[in-house]
Amino acid sequence: MTREIIVSILESEGAEGKGGTFKIPEAREASCFISNPGDLLAVTRVVKVDLKEQFLTLTTSKDERFAFSYQDVLGFKMAAASQAKDRSAGFSR
Repeated sequence: MTREIIVSILESEGAEGKGGTFKIPEAREASCFISNPGDLLAVTRVVKVDLKEQFLTLTTSKDERFAFSYQDVLGFKMAAASQAKDRSAGFSR
C-alpha cells in the first residue's frame, strides 16, 4: 500500500493528522493488517500512525510500537470503540 492511500484512508476515517502523525479518534478502534510471508499479522487497538519516508510506525493503546514498510501494509479495519458493559456478578434479584 502506498503512503498516499494510507493518508486517504486515515483522513476519511476522521484521524487528525499533522506532520505525518495521525491520531485515531477515541470513538474509533483501528486495526492494521500486515503481510508476512505465509502469514497475516493483525496489529489491533492502534491509537497513532506515524508516516516516515520509507516506513510507518503503529502505536497501540498498550504503548507498543511496531514499524513496517509501506509495501507490507494490506489494509486497515476501523470500527466503533467497544463499550464497557455493565455486568453483575451473576446474581439476580
